[in-house]
Amino acid sequence: MIIPGRLRALVADDNAYARAICANSLRKLGVGQVVEAAGGGAAILSLMSEPFDLLLMDWYMPDVSGAGVLQVLRDPRFGAPAATPVIVMTAYATRENLARARELGANEILAKPFTTDQLGTAMGRVLAPKATDDAVFL
Repeated sequence: MIIPGRLRALVADDNAYARAICANSLRKLGVGQVVEAAGGGAAILSLMSEPFDLLLMDWYMPDVSGAGVLQVLRDPRFGAPAATPVIVMTAYATRENLARARELGANEILAKPFTTDQLGTAMGRVLAPKATDDAVFL
């Protein structure tokens, strides 16, 4: 798998431990910069102020849920960030949640807990066209 070394990822999860595990996995995969957001509201603010190549977010967050973030993010009025690839992470991978996440524009869904390899595979599917010359080979 090829991960661009200058890739910027945003991890949004209300659970600090889950954020840290995900951020660590991203770094192991060669992601150059990982920014953490403690909830959906903070993720939206980050997306409004900085460009990201990828958003990984929890589905259930108390302030703004993953569904709420996707509704804002995928609205064309949101501008350029609307095209940001999204991987939803959830411990509640029910048929209904999966269908709703896809309907709202999630590119991939990972059931928690997941491995670094599973995350890398999901990233490969959503970022394949973004591979660059400064990539890290894993």
